[in-house]
Amino acid sequence: MKMPLILEKMMFGFAESQVFFVCNELKLFDYLIDNGISSLRQISNDLKVPESSLERLLICAQSIKLLDKENNNYKINPEWVPLLSSKSEFYCGGKFTHYFKTSYKIFDYLLSAIQENKPQWSKIGKKVISHNDLNSVYTDFIFSDEKSTAEFLSTMWASGYNDSIDLCMKFSFSAYKKLVDLGGATGSFAIAALQNNPGLTAIIMDYKQVKPYAEEKFNELNLSARANFYEGDILKDELPIGDVYSIGYLLSDWPESMCMTLIQKVYEKLPNNGLIIILEKLFDDDKSGPYLTAMLNLTMLLEMHGKHRTACEYLNWLHNIGFSDSQVIYSSGEKHMIIGVKKNA
Repeated sequence: MKMPLILEKMMFGFAESQVFFVCNELKLFDYLIDNGISSLRQISNDLKVPESSLERLLICAQSIKLLDKENNNYKINPEWVPLLSSKSEFYCGGKFTHYFKTSYKIFDYLLSAIQENKPQWSKIGKKVISHNDLNSVYTDFIFSDEKSTAEFLSTMWASGYNDSIDLCMKFSFSAYKKLVDLGGATGSFAIAALQNNPGLTAIIMDYKQVKPYAEEKFNELNLSARANFYEGDILKDELPIGDVYSIGYLLSDWPESMCMTLIQKVYEKLPNNGLIIILEKLFDDDKSGPYLTAMLNLTMLLEMHGKHRTACEYLNWLHNIGFSDSQVIYSSGEKHMIIGVKKNA
C-alpha cells in the first residue's frame, strides 16, 4: 500500500524545514522577488552556488510549493512574497534563526526528552539546566556571544513586533505613564506601545548583554527620549517603578512556581489601578491547537522547563494573586494579551 502524502510529509518534515531555512539563508527568496523568473544557471551564477546541488534544493522548494516552475525557470510563489521578502513589513525570516541554528539541533533528542521529561542541552554540549537555574539558558547559551545574542534578539523582534502593534491598537495605554517591559529584549511590545501612546514612557529590563541592541532599536525608531534600558535579573533584582508591567513571551519558558513568583512581585510593585500585561501564544481551551502553539509547547520541553497554556489558566493565576477586571485581547496573529488590574480593597 502506498504511503499517503500526509505521512510522507511527516516523515520528511525535517527536510522540508531545512529546505525552507536554507533558501532563506541563501537569500534565494529575495533574489527571485527582485529578479523575477530565473533559470537555474542564472541563480547559480548570481548566488555562487553549484548548479547540481542548487537544482536539488530548487526541486524540493518547488515540490513543497515555495517556488513555482515555468519552462524550467523558477519564480517565487506570489502568495509568499509579503512574508518572504526581507523588505516587507510582514517578513517572517527573522523568526527562523533560533529554530534553524539551535532548535533543530536539540530536536535530535526528542525521544530522550520525552523519556526523561527534561531539557536536552547537555546532549548538544551544553551544561544541564535545573529548575533553580533557568536563567543560565540565557546567560550561558543564548547570550553567550555577540552572534548568538544578535540572532536570538532578531528572532524575538520578528516574532513579537507586528502582533504588538495590533494589540496596542486594540487597547489604549493613554491613562498610564510608565510601562516596565520585563525581559523585554529589544522592546517589540514597549516600542509598539510607545508608538501608539504619545504620553507613555517605557523601561525595558533585561540582561546587560541586551542593552546595546535595545538602545540601537530606540535610536533607529527615534524613541530614545521616551525609552530607557535597565540592566537586571527580573526575578532576583528590584523592579523599576511603573504603573504598567508587561511580561512578554517569558512565562511559557518557566514552571508555574516561577511564573507565580514574578506575577506576585509585579502585584506588590504596582500602584492601585495599575496593570499587568501577559503576552503569550495561547492554547485553545481544549489544547487541540493552534498548530504553532503545539509545536512550541514541545520545543519548551527540549529547551526550557516551561510550557504553553490556555487563556483560562493565566486568568486563574491573576485571580489567585489578587488581580481583577481581567480580560484577554486577541491579535490577528499568533501572540495575544492578558490584562489584569490591581485594585486595592
